Amino acid sequence: MFHSCGSAAAKNAFSVACLLGLLAVSAHAVPQSVTGSDPVQEPVQAAPGDVQLEANGKPSHPSAAVTPFTNKALGDPFGARSWLFDHGIDLTLTYLTETLANVAGGRRSGIAYDHQITMGVDVNLQKLIGAKGLSFRMLGVQRAGRDVAKNYVGNLTLLEPQQSFGVGGNVLYHLVQLYLQQKLAHDRLTITAGFYPPNMSFGSFPLGCYALDNVTCSHPTAVSVSSHWRSWPYAELGAQVEYDPVKSVYTRVGLFQDTKKDGGIAGFTITTASLGIMIPMEIGWEPNWGKNKLPGHYKIGGYIDTSDNKDLFTSVTGAPIVTSHASARIERQRGAAYIGGDQMLFRFGPGPRDGLIIMGIATDATGSSVPFRHQYTAGLIAQHFVPNRPADYMSVFFSNLQVNPNLTRTQELQQSLGLALSNGVHAVETNIQVLEINYSAKLYSGVSIVPDCQIIFRPDAGDYYNTALVTGFRILADL
Repeated sequence: MFHSCGSAAAKNAFSVACLLGLLAVSAHAVPQSVTGSDPVQEPVQAAPGDVQLEANGKPSHPSAAVTPFTNKALGDPFGARSWLFDHGIDLTLTYLTETLANVAGGRRSGIAYDHQITMGVDVNLQKLIGAKGLSFRMLGVQRAGRDVAKNYVGNLTLLEPQQSFGVGGNVLYHLVQLYLQQKLAHDRLTITAGFYPPNMSFGSFPLGCYALDNVTCSHPTAVSVSSHWRSWPYAELGAQVEYDPVKSVYTRVGLFQDTKKDGGIAGFTITTASLGIMIPMEIGWEPNWGKNKLPGHYKIGGYIDTSDNKDLFTSVTGAPIVTSHASARIERQRGAAYIGGDQMLFRFGPGPRDGLIIMGIATDATGSSVPFRHQYTAGLIAQHFVPNRPADYMSVFFSNLQVNPNLTRTQELQQSLGLALSNGVHAVETNIQVLEINYSAKLYSGVSIVPDCQIIFRPDAGDYYNTALVTGFRILADL
């Protein structure tokens, strides 16, 4: 066990350090839309609404034939984007909408729409002012819509079929990323600090965002729900260091502030009222196999959270909360671990994702206060399998989530006593499974549509509602 380091002095020192140390997020700090050394012919849906990066996160130089904006819906009007890019400024504007309907099972039939508009700017300060290896990013989102889960499927506290609705709900403008980035030692060392979601750097599996549901995209839900491992669009003050000892291996460790407000519902609120610290760690290996250079991405990691949280079953007396009528026991720290990766099995084209790719994730949460104990996710993605359509893909994912036994025991006790169940559900929560299948088709340069089908087994992680069938589509426009 790790000893708590959440003293008031440590919390205050951390807050000051975060404010004074505003230096850098690594290129790995954002889920990459492409990886590997080969150029991608078409934009790929990775993290919805997030910035699209070129291979290895390295910007290509504009030319008369191909620019970084060739695959943008608005192109490069009057060469303005290329001029800004040459001077170190790259603007981001994307529109994403998901319209999903519950057509069978669950609570009742119905349809819901949501959208997310992402606005951001990346500044290469080396180009702009000659600061070698230094860059800056600011990015935020506007979200609106209705939640198909709570309106039609059930009181899904553990699952969200609409990834772009998900955590955060309706927000006028929510600041997601505000950081500087400094690369040193021939780009082998990256120092990071600022305001951003930890899951952008740690535990992120970008291929999972080929799915719409937030269990699969883009990190294991079991290690983030009801924890301080914040997920897009929530953010917190933090810092990280990445060191790449060899080209195909990276190591990362971070330090983030635990807070209540998550940056606020709208605007630019950044709180320094710390509840503790969250320390994530990750090691990754990114090999290329054989003469066809089949890319793989493997990682193992986890986090320690020093904040105080309420036990889901045991009271301060040692007896169950339900029968003792006493306050919940306080868990002084908690954590989680994960292992997973993806591997291309064979190629359909030259791009880093042009092939048949298999993906898998396994997690374990050790805390008595988090709602999940385990998550297992498996996926299969086929991209560029249709000739002359390199942006098109088909994917299938299956996730199984096991509820924390502490929560299950509490609900079983509540049920036996005729009391309302925790989380507002109608049946004891034990596990939930999601099977999702979709196909993405390019409609126009920078614009794609993704028809989607999700089968949700055991909505509410219990047996109150029948298996739900949710179907609809996503439209993504990279403007």
